[in-house]
Amino acid sequence: MKDIVDVAIGEIGYKEQGSNKTKYGEYTGANGAAWCHSFVSWCAHEAGVSTSTVPKTASTTYGMQWFQKKEQFKYKGKYTPKRCDIVYFKTNRNHVGIVESVSGGQLHTIEGNTSNKVARRSYSLNDATITGYGIPKYAGTNGNGSSSSKKKNSKKELQYLQKVLSRHATKAKTIKASEVETGKIPIPAGNVMITVNNGKKKFTVPAEDGAKVVWERDSAPGKFTFTAKAEKGFSIGMGNEVLVTVDGKKFFYGFVFTKEVKKDGMASYTVYDQLRYLKNKETIVYKKKTAGELIRILAKRFNLRCGTLADTGWRRSAIEDNTTLFDIIQNALDDTLIIKGKTYVLYDEVGKLQLTDVAKMKVNTCLVDAETGQDYSYKTTIDSDVYNQIKLVYENKKKGTFDLYVTKDSKNIGKWGTLQYFDKIDNPDIGKLKSKALLKLYDKKKRTLTISGVIGNINVRGGSLVPVMLNLGDITVANYMLVEKVTHTFKNREYTMDLVVSGGNFSE
Repeated sequence: MKDIVDVAIGEIGYKEQGSNKTKYGEYTGANGAAWCHSFVSWCAHEAGVSTSTVPKTASTTYGMQWFQKKEQFKYKGKYTPKRCDIVYFKTNRNHVGIVESVSGGQLHTIEGNTSNKVARRSYSLNDATITGYGIPKYAGTNGNGSSSSKKKNSKKELQYLQKVLSRHATKAKTIKASEVETGKIPIPAGNVMITVNNGKKKFTVPAEDGAKVVWERDSAPGKFTFTAKAEKGFSIGMGNEVLVTVDGKKFFYGFVFTKEVKKDGMASYTVYDQLRYLKNKETIVYKKKTAGELIRILAKRFNLRCGTLADTGWRRSAIEDNTTLFDIIQNALDDTLIIKGKTYVLYDEVGKLQLTDVAKMKVNTCLVDAETGQDYSYKTTIDSDVYNQIKLVYENKKKGTFDLYVTKDSKNIGKWGTLQYFDKIDNPDIGKLKSKALLKLYDKKKRTLTISGVIGNINVRGGSLVPVMLNLGDITVANYMLVEKVTHTFKNREYTMDLVVSGGNFSE
C-alpha cells in the first residue's frame, strides 16, 4: 500500500500549467494560488489518508496551525523528523514539503511549487529556513510509525460498530389508536397570503394557483415557489424578504433567489429559507461544542437568526476545512447519533433556525391512510445498496497473505443470488464485527413509500413523524414514519401534501 511519500515520488517533475495552475490546486479548490500545500494535501488524498489526518488546504499558515492545535507539531531542533512528516519553512514566503528521509544530518524532501514544479530538495537539519514539522497520526500509528494508538483506534471503531448494530436492531413503534387525534384532523382552507418586504415598503402579493412549499429532512433549504402578475405597484427583487401565511398562521419565511418573467406578464419566483446560506463553504476549528453550540457559531458568522437549538448532550472537537456549513453541521449530528443514539433535525421555523430531537416531532393530527391520501406508490428494490454477502480483506504484510472476513445471508442468497459488498480494511481486529455490521445494514430490501394528495397540515415538515396506516399488499404499515420530503400545494382553493416517508427506527 502506497504512503504519502510513494505518491509524491511519482509526481516528481510535474510542472504547473501556467500561473500556479495545477491539478493539486483543483483538488483544494484554490487553483491559481500558491500550490505547495495543495500538493501535500493532494498526495495525502491519493495515498488514502483522510483529511482528519492531513488537512485539505492550500494555506501553509493554516496547515501548520492545524497541526499545532492538534498538538502534532514539533519545532526544529527539538525533534528528529521521519519519513512522511510534513516540514514547514519560513523564508521570504511560507513553504511546505514532505519528508522523504533523514540521513547524515541531512533532511531530504519532496516539494511542490519549488521552481514551479515538483522536485526533491535537501537541507541541513539546522537550516535557518526550517520552522518545524507536522506529525500526522497515520492509520495504525502514533504520528510516525508507533503502533501505540492502534488498539485505541480499534476500540473506538468496535464501539461504533456495536452502536450501529444496536441501533439497527430497534423496531419501529406501532401506532396506538389513542395517540392519533382523528377528531382534531383539520379540514384545510388553504388561504395563502404572501407579504413582501423590498426594503422600501411592505406589500401583499396575490398568488396564483399552484403555490408550493417543499421541505426535506437532510441538507436542503426550504423552498417556496409561486406565480404572480408582474404589475405596477409592487416590485419584487433579489433578496427581498417573503412571509407566507396560511389561514392567518405564519408558515414560511425566506428570501427571493430567482425571478422569471414570461411574455404573458406572469412572473415566477423561487424563495428559500435561511438554510440556503448553509451551502456556503467555511473553515472552522472548534473544541468541545455541542451541535447546537456549533450552529450558533456558524449562524453568527453568516448573520443567521436562531431559535431553540436542542442540547444534544454530546460535545465534539473537529477541524473542518473548505466544507459546506451543511456538512459541518451534519458531521456533528452524525457523531451525535453514533454516541447518543438520537437523531436531530435542523430546520428553519419562520425565520429562525431550530434543532429538534426527531422523537419530539410527532404530528398526531395528520393520520395518513387510504381515506386521507388520494394515491400512493410503494417501491421495493434490491438493485441499489443491497448486499447479502460482505467480504473484507486485510493485507497481512508480515505473512505475505490476505486475511478474509466474510459474513453472508445464505437464505437471501438463495432468493436473490449473491450481491457482494467488497472492501479492504487496515485493521484486522475489527474485520469480523465490521462484516457483521455491514450485513446488518445492507441485507434488506429498499422500500420507498410515496403518498400523494394527503389532506394538508401546516405542522408537517421534513423530519416530522406522522402516523401511517396502509395495506401495501405484501406488508401492512401501521406505525410512525419519518417524513423525508413533503410538498405542500395550494391549488384551486385546495390544500394537499405529497409525502415521501421511511420507516421509524428512532428512539422515542
